Amino acid sequence: MNRLSQLITGAAVIAIALVFVVNFGPQTGAQGPSIEISCAVEVHGNCIKSTEFWAAYRLIAPRNADAERLKQLGLRQLAADGLYERWLLNEDAKRLGITVSDDDINQELVAGRAHVSLPVDSLSFERTRQLTYMLGLPGDGENFRVLDVLDRKTKKFDKKRYERDVRLMTKLSPSDFRDFQKRELVASRMRDLIRARVRVSEDEAYQTFARERSTRTIDYVRFDRRFYADLVVDASPTAVQAFADQNKDELDKVWEARKSQYLPECRVARHVLARVKSGEEDAEAEKTKAKAKIARAQALLKEGVSFSDVAKRLSDDTSASRGGDLGCVSRGKMVKPFEDKLFELKVDEISEPVESEFGFHLIQVTQIASGEDTEKVARAQLARELFLQQEADRLAAEGAKQVLAATSGGKPIQEALDTYLANLTEAAKAAKGGDKKGPKPAAKPETKPEAKPEGEAAADEVKENEQFTFATHPHRPSVEASLPFGASGTALPSAQDGAGTTRKIFELAKVGDVLKDMVQLTNGYAVVQLKDITAVTDEQWQKDKELYLSGMRTAKQADAVLNYVRRLKSTLGSEVKFDRRLTTEPKGNEGGEEPPMGDME
Repeated sequence: MNRLSQLITGAAVIAIALVFVVNFGPQTGAQGPSIEISCAVEVHGNCIKSTEFWAAYRLIAPRNADAERLKQLGLRQLAADGLYERWLLNEDAKRLGITVSDDDINQELVAGRAHVSLPVDSLSFERTRQLTYMLGLPGDGENFRVLDVLDRKTKKFDKKRYERDVRLMTKLSPSDFRDFQKRELVASRMRDLIRARVRVSEDEAYQTFARERSTRTIDYVRFDRRFYADLVVDASPTAVQAFADQNKDELDKVWEARKSQYLPECRVARHVLARVKSGEEDAEAEKTKAKAKIARAQALLKEGVSFSDVAKRLSDDTSASRGGDLGCVSRGKMVKPFEDKLFELKVDEISEPVESEFGFHLIQVTQIASGEDTEKVARAQLARELFLQQEADRLAAEGAKQVLAATSGGKPIQEALDTYLANLTEAAKAAKGGDKKGPKPAAKPETKPEAKPEGEAAADEVKENEQFTFATHPHRPSVEASLPFGASGTALPSAQDGAGTTRKIFELAKVGDVLKDMVQLTNGYAVVQLKDITAVTDEQWQKDKELYLSGMRTAKQADAVLNYVRRLKSTLGSEVKFDRRLTTEPKGNEGGEEPPMGDME
């Protein structure tokens, strides 16, 4: 019975094949409506016609797809690139004697599979997978649309239905479509042969699996420029002036680049900010707390405490450590309520509370600079800014190098850091001529207790800012431990080369090994030591082995096809031209499906 079924099925396939050969084989079929034909792609003088370009475009684009969405995907250029790569593979197939038979073509056409090439060189492996999914193509290395070729009642191949769908979908005659598909199938066979040569051993797959699925944990020390700028750099006027004298050319360049920020007038100002946290449930309570802090600041100012010390003790802004110093501020640099009040004030005048989107401010203007004074004040400000940046960076790098050298020499990372910080503290004492613990808060003036009006009691509950010391600075160097991370994860979020840092950590052989170079961070440097390795288990490997082998093979096959096509481009197809009037996406409602011929580029 099975044998009889096979004979019947075989006879049916032969009969269908005869329909193709006799009724609409390679030499039959009309061209269809007459249209102007140009070369969409030209490779070494060989023309790929615009009719093939539009056929490829229509096969790639889903039916009834949104035109604007197709423009965004750049399908015109993708269609042209696919035809270019198809031509290269067909040319190389001639050299190798690789072809497809009429039976091969008939089998695909009877099944209603209309093949089309997507480029591999202009799309990454992952992007290709995403794009084929979005376009409703099967992917997996080959792409095709399914034609409507079956009779609705008999469910058998219907020649008329086939021809109608070919013309509707591709605007090609059946014979031209057959030639189109022959070139597609030759290219497909070439890709299959390239992929067939790819091998992935179990050991190779396991090594990759172990590297990607295992995790690492590190100990690290960050040497943050902000710590050094706040507590270590000698930013005295003498030091800044010496720097300015030695770096006059550099400062001239900085001034020329930034002078528009200061001219024609700027105001040297300080402020105290009582921040109102956004997004809090009880917004009014937040405002009440901020107003209480501002009231406390005003009370201290009336008692004779300097504006700088009040800002250090109470301000919620990052300028607090500088006594609220904002530098020389020109118009357009601050939020409007702040700026309006700033440019109303006289020198040494202190504003009433100003409300902005950040909270409540007290503002003091210490100098109004205009004309030549503006340049003088601004240059001094820029010199200090540049000096702090460079000195803080130098000191942070120097600290990282010292701890790195000690840790690489076998000293535990915590011990190496403790030694460095002890030496840094001693150096600070020597430079200061006494005990240095960083900036000290202003002394509280002695005041007699007195009854406070209603509403002022809350001011006493406002906690004054503690001034940072070597021991309390939020960016003080300390040993930190990371969370476990994989080979594709992030070891240090602030590392400038995150992927490179993770790769180097995974190259460390054993726990305790140290990265030989310090890691550059957004705000400084880090010393990194491997703390722990969590290896994969055999149970994990056995569970995922087949899936992983398949995934690796698919990825390597895609790479093999890509590299092969690139070699062909460098040898067979280096001279290529695209008709940009066809391949460039039209803007707005410009352009129809068959644009006029364009010049070759």
